[in-house]
Amino acid sequence: MATTEILNTEKALSGFIKIWQIDAGTGESTLVVDKPNLILKGGAKLIARALGGDPAAKIWGMYIGYNNTSDFTPKGITIEYANPFSEFNPPFGYLREPLTFTPNYVSSSGYDENTVLFSTMVTSATKAGGADFTTDSRIYEVALVGAKDPTQPTKDTVFARTNFNAIQYNASYNFTITWGVRILVA
Repeated sequence: MATTEILNTEKALSGFIKIWQIDAGTGESTLVVDKPNLILKGGAKLIARALGGDPAAKIWGMYIGYNNTSDFTPKGITIEYANPFSEFNPPFGYLREPLTFTPNYVSSSGYDENTVLFSTMVTSATKAGGADFTTDSRIYEVALVGAKDPTQPTKDTVFARTNFNAIQYNASYNFTITWGVRILVA
């Protein structure tokens, strides 16, 4: 059987991330990050398994990377997941947070519900690895994660990942992350 490759100038699968700081007292929100993300090879694996009917191939939550120093260089991000979160050592650390809300769907022009939105809210958290998460922590990276078994983090698959200019965590704000994954056809 011959394999045919379809060339497309637009990515058939793309993603974006938006992060808000929401004042817990007033409810006022400020958008602090709005950018595309990088879908990793693990994301392709999760999609293929989901299309094949694997009930364990679904998005479970997010990893949130942080650093506890004011001056640092984020680790590189590659589609191969070359710098896993599990290798974060102080002063770096990460949170492993489940989705806060049920995923919902939005439509792009000419499509019907072709974008799924995943959201996690950080109101307080405990580190999953590395340095302790404190009010001095600077969040600079997030990843969208599939969990075959939520009780076994070593079996997680990173779907997509991105980094951004560090934001110092402030406990008086809810840190809300919405991750969109958009599917287009050629």
